[in-house]
Amino acid sequence: MLKLSIIGTGNVAFHLARAFSAAQGVNLQFVAGRDLEKLKTFEEFSATLNLNKELEKTFYSDVILIAVSDASIAAVSQQLMESKALIVHTSGSTAIQILDQNKRCGVLYPLQSFSKEKELVYKEIPFLIEAKLQDDLGVLKLLTESLSANYFTVNSKDRAALHLAAVFSNNFTNHILTEAKQLCNDHNVSFELLKPLMLETVQKAFSIGPENSQTGPAKRKDTPTINKQLSALKSAEQKQLYTLLTQAIQNYYER
Repeated sequence: MLKLSIIGTGNVAFHLARAFSAAQGVNLQFVAGRDLEKLKTFEEFSATLNLNKELEKTFYSDVILIAVSDASIAAVSQQLMESKALIVHTSGSTAIQILDQNKRCGVLYPLQSFSKEKELVYKEIPFLIEAKLQDDLGVLKLLTESLSANYFTVNSKDRAALHLAAVFSNNFTNHILTEAKQLCNDHNVSFELLKPLMLETVQKAFSIGPENSQTGPAKRKDTPTINKQLSALKSAEQKQLYTLLTQAIQNYYER
């Protein structure tokens, strides 16, 4: 059985701790974090789970999972140099080389958005894995299999590219939806009315390709409609976003 420790108290650490505490073949021993109040939220996962600020307690696990902010990974990993465990971070944009000072190191990046109030279906989440040593790649495969998740061996450069693509497809799209919801609220119409359109948009993007399913005034170069919609926007930021995306769409189809 793999003995596992997790360092971090954010959304990723919370979800992975909950999942691994119920996984077959994994013994979640320890969760470490600076915020004792946040650590208390992990108590529900196991009566035997050790919660503490002292990273030294993690040294005797088989795997130590660092689920902290990208800026903190290096500092945390330096405190684990005396451990013989496999040291693994969960970042999409951070290269494995940041863990080079550790004898054994790897990456376990779940390509998904995490929020504490939303349950996750792990068999639908791709995990991107990487390890310095071939044997440790096998350990990461065992960890993902314990969650019934799919794993893909991806190097740091390609993982960073996927993370960037995820920012465009998830974070930027979510902000655009936030602006769309604000427009609906401003005019007292239901944001829910857009749901069938959005589901169809995503479905077509993955069935025929987003570049083949683009429609709308920008694609048609419908200048009267574009100008009319621009004048209807009251926020300078919305006008700027509309103009930038319109130009980007037109530039793409003029290539």
